[in-house]
Amino acid sequence: MTSAAEKSRPRRVLLAMFAVVMAIGHFLRDVLGFFAESAETDSEKTTPDSVRGGVLNYRTGKLDDGTDAAGWYEKD
Repeated sequence: MTSAAEKSRPRRVLLAMFAVVMAIGHFLRDVLGFFAESAETDSEKTTPDSVRGGVLNYRTGKLDDGTDAAGWYEKD
């Protein structure tokens, strides 16, 4: 006969394994977040607005989708 303690043993093992996997996942997330936070980007290497497309907003001097109510999109 199997006792109640023997029946709950596989469940405790699975819960312990799940806890270990979750702890490793949280650790990796924190490490990756740390490195992503400290990454520096070079402004010359980023994609300029002209490559992405859009309409020149003369009020802001940037390209956007042309829906800025206060912006103007034609040269005066």
